[in-house]
Amino acid sequence: MNALLIVLLVVVVVVIVAGLALTPMLNKRGDAAIERAHELVGGKDAVKVIEPKATGFGTEPDEAGGLRGMGVLAAGPDQIAFVTWAPQKEFSIDRGAITKVGTAADDPTAVQKTMIQITYTDPSEGEVLAQFRIGRDLGDWLDELGYDWGPEGRPAPATEDDADS
Repeated sequence: MNALLIVLLVVVVVVIVAGLALTPMLNKRGDAAIERAHELVGGKDAVKVIEPKATGFGTEPDEAGGLRGMGVLAAGPDQIAFVTWAPQKEFSIDRGAITKVGTAADDPTAVQKTMIQITYTDPSEGEVLAQFRIGRDLGDWLDELGYDWGPEGRPAPATEDDADS
């Protein structure tokens, strides 16, 4: 029993040390991806919204070049850019080509994370659907991309009083 406890303790210590050693490297890759996303949308001052920990789910059709994996999603006045952390690859959408913005959730205000679905026209592929999951500022992203909230507009954020009712 004592040997098992010692082995378990050693494994836990090794995992903690490895995590601490890898964190700066991951942060460095994330920072490099953020810088590249800034460049692609026209510079840091041009960024309208940014999600440093977005997940790309590619495009339909795959041939349109969408990326999968963890990365940075940034929107500027003319471009939407997605840059993966490692290896660093990039994908851009011309904002003028966007034809529709939607979400995977029926009610985007009721979920913390959901998929943003951007439909756009690509000269060689025709209509393309790109999908990204973001975890925060969902309403800001949807507003920036021109999401249709319906006739009543964007709902007010829920308050603690609403949750108690």
